[in-house]
Amino acid sequence: MLVLAAALSVLAAGAAGAAPTQPAAPPAGGTALFPATPVIYDLETLRTGPLPAEFLKRLEPLHTLQAIEDLLKANRIPFAWGRSLVSSGTLPAGFVKEIDAMPPHEVFVTSQGEKGWLIGVVMDRR
Repeated sequence: MLVLAAALSVLAAGAAGAAPTQPAAPPAGGTALFPATPVIYDLETLRTGPLPAEFLKRLEPLHTLQAIEDLLKANRIPFAWGRSLVSSGTLPAGFVKEIDAMPPHEVFVTSQGEKGWLIGVVMDRR
């Protein structure tokens, strides 16, 4: 299932090591007073510029990053590939909950505002 999590530009900030713009969620297994050790997500990502709504609909049936990369290449849409480690402590609580509920290696797509889109897969959790 392709997860569309709109306007979560905090993910990009977390991947870049910047401070989050929203309060972070207590990590899984913790509370606001006694947080557990954050989960570290190993992410493989594709970053694009703005994409038309019609093109985003074409991503919905795709379940692998490779399939999305192939579609981007076939349509000559530029993208940047990346791999990064992101702490759950730097992400909004809602996004962490969505990521944790996804099946392993499921693709997620999140808006980066006017900058474009971040398409990714959680490769590993630590």
